[in-house]
Amino acid sequence: MATKVMHFNQKKHVSHFKHHSSQTTKHVVKETSSRKSSSKSAHQVQHAQATEAMAEPAYTVPAFRQRSPDDVEEYQRVTSNVGKGLASIQEELHRMRVATKTQVENIAIKREVQEMMHKVPMRTETNTPPDFLVALRSHTVWEKTPVKLFCTVGGHPRPIVKWYKGGKPVDPLSVPGKYKIESKYGVHSLIISRCVVSDTAEYSAVATNSHGSVTSKATVIVKRAGGAYESCQLFGQVPYLTKIHPSKLEITLLDKFGVSFGTEGGSIRLACTMVVVPDLPNVPPLAEWYRDDKLLKPGKLVEIKVGGGSASLNLPHLAKDDEGLYTLRMWTKDGTAEHSAYLFVKDAVPSVAGAPGAPISVKAFDINSDYVLVAWKPPNLTKEAPITGYFVDKRESGSTTWSQCNDSPVKVCKYPVHGLSAGHAYHFRVRAVNSAGMSRASRESDKVTALDPAERERLQVIQLDGKHEVVIKADDVEGYVTLPGAPTDVHASEIFKSYIVLSWNPPSPRGRAPIWYLIEKSVAGTGAWQRINAAVKLQSPRYPVFDLEAGKKFQFRVYSENLYGVSEASGPTGPVETLDEHGSERPVGVPSAPGQVVATRNTKSSVFVQWDPPKHANKLMGYYIDASVIGSKEWSPCNHKPYKHTRFVVHGLTPGETYVFRVQAVNVYGLSEESQESSPISVEPAIERGVEYATPGAPHGITMLSCDGASITIAWKSPKHRGGSKITAYYVDKRDADSLTWQEVNTAPTQTRTYKVDGLTEGTFYEFKVQAGNLAGVGVPSAPSLPLKCEAWTAPEPGPAYDLAASEVRGDSLVLLWKAPVYIGASAITGYIVEMAKKGHSYHPQNEVPVTHRYLRVTGLEEGAVYTFKVKAVNAEGVGKASEPSEPVVARALPGTQEIQLGVDEDTGDIFLSLEACEISETSKFVWSKNYKEITDCPRVTVETKGKLSKLIFVNPDVNDLGAFSVIVTDTDGVSASHTLTEDALNTLLELSYNIRHPIVPLKHHLNYEVLEKGHVRFWLQCLKLSSAATYRFIVNDKEVTSSESNKISHDVKTGVIQMVMDHFTKLNEGTYTVQVHDGRAKNQSSLVLVGNVFKTVYKEAEFQRSEHIRKQGPHFAEYLSYKVDDDCTVLLVCKVANVKKETAFHWFKDDEEIVLETPPNVMSGTVALPITMFSRKDQGHYKAKLSDDKGKDTSVFDISGQVFDDIINDIAHIAGSSASELVLQCTPEGIRLQCYMKYYTEEIRTAWLHKDTKISSSEKMRIAGTAEMAWMQIRDPTEKEKGHYSIQIMDATKSYTRTFDLSGQAYTDAYEEYLRLKAAAFAEKNRGRVVGGLPDVVTIMELKTLSLTCTVWGDPSPEVTWFKNEQEVVSTEHAKITFEANKYSSLTINNVTPEDSGKYSINVRNKYGGEFVEITVSVYKQGETPPEPKLGGRQATPVPLSSKAPTPAQTPTPAQTPTPSLRSSKSPTPTPKSPTPSRSLKSPSPARSFKSPTPPRK
Repeated sequence: MATKVMHFNQKKHVSHFKHHSSQTTKHVVKETSSRKSSSKSAHQVQHAQATEAMAEPAYTVPAFRQRSPDDVEEYQRVTSNVGKGLASIQEELHRMRVATKTQVENIAIKREVQEMMHKVPMRTETNTPPDFLVALRSHTVWEKTPVKLFCTVGGHPRPIVKWYKGGKPVDPLSVPGKYKIESKYGVHSLIISRCVVSDTAEYSAVATNSHGSVTSKATVIVKRAGGAYESCQLFGQVPYLTKIHPSKLEITLLDKFGVSFGTEGGSIRLACTMVVVPDLPNVPPLAEWYRDDKLLKPGKLVEIKVGGGSASLNLPHLAKDDEGLYTLRMWTKDGTAEHSAYLFVKDAVPSVAGAPGAPISVKAFDINSDYVLVAWKPPNLTKEAPITGYFVDKRESGSTTWSQCNDSPVKVCKYPVHGLSAGHAYHFRVRAVNSAGMSRASRESDKVTALDPAERERLQVIQLDGKHEVVIKADDVEGYVTLPGAPTDVHASEIFKSYIVLSWNPPSPRGRAPIWYLIEKSVAGTGAWQRINAAVKLQSPRYPVFDLEAGKKFQFRVYSENLYGVSEASGPTGPVETLDEHGSERPVGVPSAPGQVVATRNTKSSVFVQWDPPKHANKLMGYYIDASVIGSKEWSPCNHKPYKHTRFVVHGLTPGETYVFRVQAVNVYGLSEESQESSPISVEPAIERGVEYATPGAPHGITMLSCDGASITIAWKSPKHRGGSKITAYYVDKRDADSLTWQEVNTAPTQTRTYKVDGLTEGTFYEFKVQAGNLAGVGVPSAPSLPLKCEAWTAPEPGPAYDLAASEVRGDSLVLLWKAPVYIGASAITGYIVEMAKKGHSYHPQNEVPVTHRYLRVTGLEEGAVYTFKVKAVNAEGVGKASEPSEPVVARALPGTQEIQLGVDEDTGDIFLSLEACEISETSKFVWSKNYKEITDCPRVTVETKGKLSKLIFVNPDVNDLGAFSVIVTDTDGVSASHTLTEDALNTLLELSYNIRHPIVPLKHHLNYEVLEKGHVRFWLQCLKLSSAATYRFIVNDKEVTSSESNKISHDVKTGVIQMVMDHFTKLNEGTYTVQVHDGRAKNQSSLVLVGNVFKTVYKEAEFQRSEHIRKQGPHFAEYLSYKVDDDCTVLLVCKVANVKKETAFHWFKDDEEIVLETPPNVMSGTVALPITMFSRKDQGHYKAKLSDDKGKDTSVFDISGQVFDDIINDIAHIAGSSASELVLQCTPEGIRLQCYMKYYTEEIRTAWLHKDTKISSSEKMRIAGTAEMAWMQIRDPTEKEKGHYSIQIMDATKSYTRTFDLSGQAYTDAYEEYLRLKAAAFAEKNRGRVVGGLPDVVTIMELKTLSLTCTVWGDPSPEVTWFKNEQEVVSTEHAKITFEANKYSSLTINNVTPEDSGKYSINVRNKYGGEFVEITVSVYKQGETPPEPKLGGRQATPVPLSSKAPTPAQTPTPAQTPTPSLRSSKSPTPTPKSPTPSRSLKSPSPARSFKSPTPPRK
């Protein structure tokens, strides 16, 4: 029951329905009729047909089969016994099956319903998942009969059941009346009315509730009365066998019509002679003629005759519409006898020289009561001027008067004709116009009647008992309606430059009164509406609108009107414009030119031409092929009717001539640009190619894949010679091994190289042979296979793999491919083992672990060697049977072999894999695979092939596209290659693709700033590449800045630098800076945000640079104070000065106290330094350098404290440590001293003394100290404990320097003895007798004075004192008196000195430890004389050893007046021993690093 009727039952009362049915069935009961589609889908299909019908099916040569005489005789013998009564038996059997099936289904449904109704309902139900109580059953039915699938479903809550066909939901609304879905009492059913063969499929019911879902499946098979399936079609495009003909005649075709040539307006006859057995006058042969696979029917344009030993087709009024492939099919006892050939029809001589040919294939679409859409195909043009337009003519049927429909030529091959009279029949024709004139008129179209399709669509059909139908009008369902509703879905179905076609759906409800339509238009956006069909009473939901103003967008709306009034307005259309923004027609016009054209030899008068399709087809109708003789420069059309496919056999060429060919694509807008010319080719027969090569060669290698006792599955290998075109079919014959008669296995061709042969007898041996077919026909059969026994395979291991093929053959490797076994054994296949054998050697496995995929890359081959392979499948039970050996493979790459290239299209940004084949044939194809699985209809990739180059283009590449991609070029000697796409490579290509699709100006450096020396701020960026046509803008705080005196903007094409220099950077310049760059299609921008702290930093730097510029106008520091340490460890404070002169003053300060150097600084040298020798902690402080003259002044400060002080000490430590000597042993009276000499030492240098790796701290026992030239550690009163290994570590900031000494063994013994000796000597030195003060060096005295020489002596024990004069001991007298008091004070007094008392006096002080000898020079002068100048010289005090003797005493001089001695510095009673190490001059090493002063404070 139709869907609308179901809706009617829900709205109307039952009694109303019964009354309506009784009134309707009185006059509308009739046989089952075809269903009508909804109005919306109808007019959409009609519009689509107008374009799609332009592209007719390609003309292909159908394949045919012929039986040998032996086969024919055997077939006649078998069928003669069963032919009689076959039709009557089939009809009766069909009737019985339908009746029985219907009764069984009705009984089953009633029983189930009764059982469910008698069940006692439970008070409470338990929630359960769905469950099929009665599952679906499979059905096999005859064509044009209904079938009902039903099932019973349980579960709570009540499940919802949905129906699917082949995995797709069944939609009853998609084909009204086709499907009916019912659900009553838990029984769910799907009824399919009037089954056709295409309804053969797997149907499933899916029941679902909140607890789960469950599925039940069943198969429906629809058979024709003769038992053939619709799917069993001949390969290629052979006309479809629509009937089974019970012909009993044997027909053999003799003389056959060949390729023919006719002229428009002429006539032609195609005929075949034949032998008919038996030749019965009252049983003529049944012949059918086809043009381009369409059955021809006799009429005034087609005359068909059969009889008298011939079948003929006469075309009395030729037109270019008659061009095409003609096929004669004769029905015979064995099937059919067929023959095909092409008929070419050229243009007649034009009435005006240079006028175009007549248009072709004029047809009418979208037929309404006052409107049709006329479409046609453009003629081919070679010498003529381009077509400027077309005129459409019409005439009413029965009239001979033609009237022109359009006043001006229409440029596209479509035209809407309106103003027709409802119910009248019309014919249409078209004429083309160019600058030379008008063409001949085309052949008139078939008769069309102007009727309203909506009237037919308002009928509904209700099926009664599967035999009759009740037709209901929509008016009755709608009830009584006066005012119609508004039209719906108003849209522009055709948009061209010269017109548009408005389409809409009729209103619903419409009412019973006739309606018409009113149309208004408005310029989009204005809201002002204008009536455009005021003078036309429009009755169809179509209307063409002409002469719209170009460049404006319009909107349209429609009203419905009848005698009761006008409806509301429909919704307005969207804005409609006849031109796009470039002024081109919409949609964009003719196709792009076809690709590469390749011509190859065919016969002595024909050439096979093939080409690549255009990139932009734009609803392609077909192609025109033109030819030109080399040197003539004139082109002639090869075909006169558009040809759809990309290959064509050009006939009628002159043998021996050389031709070139070109191709044009055709669509509704006309002809494309011509393709490039093909390479020149001479018309000669194909080399080494005769009749036997037109069809394929013989297949070979037939092997058995599986057997179940009633069938055998076989496989075979392709023919080595494929003929002139691709193999499209295989046919299998069989015979008992003990018989000579072959039987056909498959009447319908198979395209695979495997076939399951059913209906065999177990235990019997069979032989098989296979034939291959292509467009030229069926080739020679293969050699019979070995006898194969039909015995069920029961082995638990898998059967053999098959179809082994070698790909990507190189000198050292190849990839072996195979297909999985048909027989899998007792468990699933888990892997495969590949075995290889080099020629002359045995097989050995290539993989120890079975591979799970069906390919293996074999490496380590010997170039030039021949190999064969076998494959064994593995399952849980073991290793299966080995496959048949592969074809021998030579490990050698084809000459010119190339690998797959991975790249990105520079124009589109598409990522692709490409292969350029080193060889290719006419029938070659590029077969792409991923992980060695062929890619078919994959939305992720597209394949483009041009000549020898094929590209696999990724649509939206991502990680799902990673893997191994391979390509095989068919019909070659093994051209193939592979490439593995990795994630890293993909990421790189994605980035490159994005850059190409979104071109940007590449930047080397983004927008940045730089503060220049005068306080100017430079904003700049750098492009990697910049053309001279590049433009750019600087935008600051959303305002564009132009170049001016204060903001200088410039760029450099060579370096790609774009910059803006701001002379005065102020606080107002805070914000966002942006540069926008355009260079051709590429663009880019970069921004820099200067706000907050970032701006403050830039501003402060600019202000500082500005003040620096001002500062540098006078004397200034080019480099501020920094320090460095020389090699002698002298610390230098260094600065560089600039812009100075001789008068420039320079002053040093420490802690604001000026430092005066012995040598004033020389500012003219450019560098000034302050040396600090013997650097130590006392040198810390705040140092300052001042520079001044009449131009200005400048100051640099440097603070030596904290980290700076530590860094200087570390640098000194580095030099000292590097120069440190090894530890030196020095004995002293106090103990043993270890000394380390270095360039400079101060206590601030970090040092560590270690004894036996234990750090030593300074103490009375172990005293650590140093001098400017060394560091030392003294062991006081050493003992045995102090023996061992000593070391010193001198540390700088990064490194330590270690020096060692081993104080043990003989070294310690010697040192200890020396220590004891020095200790004793020191003790003696300390206690010996000596003069400790009081004696002068020289005494000058006047005579008669008293001289008193007095001194203090010391010694323990008290010393003895002896005085001498001129080395003679002085004896105490009155004149020279000697005294010694308290063992401490000794004196020599000479009274009344005379010149004789002059001389050298000395005193000798000594005890048991030694003594000291001191000399004094005395000069006595007379009164009145000038005192002599004393001879200066140090007093000599000579220690006297214990064994020395005192000089001989001299006579004591006469006492004289005591003189005044000169002053002498006193000495300490106990002098400190001096270091035995001689003094050394102090030197400082060079500094380890320099330290610059901080930047002066910036204002």
